[in-house]
Amino acid sequence: MEIKFRETEEFLIFTVEDRLDSLNAKKIMDFINVKLKECENCNKDILFNFENLEYISSAGLQILLACAQNRKELNKKVYIYKPQELVDNVLKVAGFYSFLSKKEDMDDL
Repeated sequence: MEIKFRETEEFLIFTVEDRLDSLNAKKIMDFINVKLKECENCNKDILFNFENLEYISSAGLQILLACAQNRKELNKKVYIYKPQELVDNVLKVAGFYSFLSKKEDMDDL
């Protein structure tokens, strides 16, 4: 598992690779919380880059739900960028695209 963070003018970007499951969910959530406290202007949308995420479990879905709730309080959104087929299917079946949005390109980043 690897997680990276970068901030752009429009987004707080978290790139998660390999797996997002119960073995690493706490570590990832702690990382996200630290970055949200450290950033200069956290009133931005969150973008999860899942281009290299192979698997997501219910523990990973809980992280997405928590981030979506956090952003909703700020009138912001959470975006998913390029989820692999398995991850995309899990998000669809679980109904997460009712409150998350897909972003197809990152040209503006």
